[in-house]
Amino acid sequence: MLTILFLFKRLRKSITLFLTCIIFITSLFIQTAVASSKILITINQFVNHPALDDAKFGIEAALKDRLLLPERVEIKFGSAQGNIANAVQIAQYHASLDPAFMVAIATPSAQASLRARNNSTLAFLAVTDPIAAGFEHINNIIGVSDAPDISRLLDIAKELLKFQTIGVIFNPGESNSVQTVEMLKKLAATSGIKVQQVAINSSADVKVATQKLIGQVELIYLPKDNLVVSALDNLIQVTSKAKVPVIANDPSLMTKGLLLAYGCDYFESGKQLGNMIADLVEGKELATKIQSAKINKLQINHKVAAALNIHIPKELELQETP
Repeated sequence: MLTILFLFKRLRKSITLFLTCIIFITSLFIQTAVASSKILITINQFVNHPALDDAKFGIEAALKDRLLLPERVEIKFGSAQGNIANAVQIAQYHASLDPAFMVAIATPSAQASLRARNNSTLAFLAVTDPIAAGFEHINNIIGVSDAPDISRLLDIAKELLKFQTIGVIFNPGESNSVQTVEMLKKLAATSGIKVQQVAINSSADVKVATQKLIGQVELIYLPKDNLVVSALDNLIQVTSKAKVPVIANDPSLMTKGLLLAYGCDYFESGKQLGNMIADLVEGKELATKIQSAKINKLQINHKVAAALNIHIPKELELQETP
């Protein structure tokens, strides 16, 4: 009798263990099946800095607001750390996954993703000139352009200070930067302002390039150049010591020590693209596949202005974005 009870207990334990294993394996299978059924979106970000980080966060926020993330969408992210070769490798890897959308943040990553993709929809952000980047008349591509309003920025700068020469540092290998510098030179010429430019090949060159401009310019314009922005702390360190104000078309950089910025809100631009992606996922048509950023804002750093003895007119204060 004792032997039978002992065998029964062992049998019950074995059955329990067996059922537990079955449940565990079934759970793994279900999780895998659910994961594989999700819509895959890859993100290839050229470099980590405030503007591009905000753009990524905006995309994710929109997809969450539309109840797609994480329920129906899976995201795989890669940062090229400002390296073109890395951007190409990430694009090739992402293309091999055959995602529904290949999101690319900044022109170098967008161009690399365009060359690598197969059937995926390319969705770009932080591209100043989509035509110059080669995105015009291409099928299966959507995006939000961040073309800077340099004219408005210069007008605001003129309200704050007098200057005859403006300096700019840029990477000639980035089409965004080249286009921006050309626009700056044309606009400055109409006001009799001279542009002093310095080209760089890496973020390590930014500090030396800034030092070259000191003594030659009264103001420095910061283009939407990923190499320059990634070394912005070094640039501001030099300009602050020399009391040379810095302006830009990127409000997300204001905390770094700029005097003023007027331009698109990258978080909102990210949400704009995220909603475009969500519309396509839900089967809706996009009226315009390549759009301009809808929200621009003005920000003035009053602390920097005080340090430079620059007076902020009341009418300009009223135009600031909270």
